[in-house]
Amino acid sequence: MVSLVLDSDCLIKLAKSTVLIKLLKHFQCFISKEVYEETVVKGKARLYEDAFLIDELVVKGKLRVKEVKENERALKLLAKGIGRGEASTLILFFNLGADAILTDDKAFIRRILIRNEIPFITSSRVIIRLVRLGIIGKKEGIEALNRLKPYITREDYLTAIKVIKEWR
Repeated sequence: MVSLVLDSDCLIKLAKSTVLIKLLKHFQCFISKEVYEETVVKGKARLYEDAFLIDELVVKGKLRVKEVKENERALKLLAKGIGRGEASTLILFFNLGADAILTDDKAFIRRILIRNEIPFITSSRVIIRLVRLGIIGKKEGIEALNRLKPYITREDYLTAIKVIKEWR
């Protein structure tokens, strides 16, 4: 089964878009303990609705939280200006030998992932893939993107809408 590691930003966006549960049914998804702290512990303290959903998914075992173990390859790639959540996501990606990282963090994508040819998927692209795989329908994909619209770039939103509308 395909394994994916999510950072905080993408995890929250997928929860807000309501496709996170469907993603978890079809893929093995992992987050680091640091990402859990950022999204659930801090989020619940601020009463963020998505934090309660994410915690419920962790408790039910649908989303797995993993402790990261130091990884030489990841440590060599990490740049200044990358947050703890992204750093732990990269390390966990290597620890697990995962298939891809799910992130929308532009600096993380540009400085680390693209430069080092590490596979990644943005939240809008996750929705596109779920439509293409038949996990969600076109209508549900467009609705998910509309919920995501305030949190992603206009370009990403318009591109994703176009791709989904043109999908057979």
